[in-house]
Amino acid sequence: QAQQQPNFLFFEQNMGIYNPAFTGSEGQFVGLGYRAAWSGIEDAPRATSLVYNTKEKNKASWGISFLSDKVYVENQGMVSVDYGYRLQLSDNTNLHLGIKAGANFNNIDLEKLNRITQENNEALGNIQNYLNPLLGVGAYLKSKTYFFGLSVPNFLNTKRFKEINGIQATATDKPHLYASGGFAWKLNNTISLEPAFLYRMVSDAPNQVTAIGKINFKDQLQLGVGVSNNDYISAMLAFKGMKLFDFGYGYEMGQRTSSTALRANTHEIFMRFKFGQSKANNETQKEDNNKVQ
Repeated sequence: QAQQQPNFLFFEQNMGIYNPAFTGSEGQFVGLGYRAAWSGIEDAPRATSLVYNTKEKNKASWGISFLSDKVYVENQGMVSVDYGYRLQLSDNTNLHLGIKAGANFNNIDLEKLNRITQENNEALGNIQNYLNPLLGVGAYLKSKTYFFGLSVPNFLNTKRFKEINGIQATATDKPHLYASGGFAWKLNNTISLEPAFLYRMVSDAPNQVTAIGKINFKDQLQLGVGVSNNDYISAMLAFKGMKLFDFGYGYEMGQRTSSTALRANTHEIFMRFKFGQSKANNETQKEDNNKVQ
């Protein structure tokens, strides 16, 4: 029983990794995320994400998601094509449904192992790289003031088995369930409060919850603090004032009262380039609203 999929502090910006229904909900963009955990420790976890969404056409959008999670000698991740379809429930509320199809990959470099002896170890013969198919689904409810998502990015319970010289090895990739949500509470024309959460569940491993409270200034600058049930607290800063470009930095650290042996800090950044489709999306929304009226 080993670690779950990587967790991003900027999970809203990386929602396409977890939930294919997010595709198309924020127009056409390309986003890049990078997370460097356990600062100062050699070969510590490093996660990289890439999400691309096309503009909406006939209420449908396509996207590409890529995730690479490297820890010591292992580099695992996924690459997928995402499809999202928008159902308008009211003037300001839409339900997005999505499907994700692609592959999980895992590469292990045995040459980098720090072995005590160079004698032959037959157990290492069972370690192999692999490429397995993935298939996931999701739903994403979004309005002007709140959002809620529920997804399983890969519901295929993939099991691998290998036997060499009488030594058996079995590995299983189990489905993860993700739930996310948040809302915006406007205090005045300048400031709004925007709490959000991400809940992750998989069998035979602890559930994880990340909750973040953000203050939004004129929809241009965001300041936030967060907490996770793995004894980590966080802070973030995001710039959203530029017309086509968003940028953010996050910092995560272990609580001093935690009994966890390792409390090294984590750095995270995200960048997003928007293709100026937000206006087009607004026009599409207006057209749909006129049809409803």
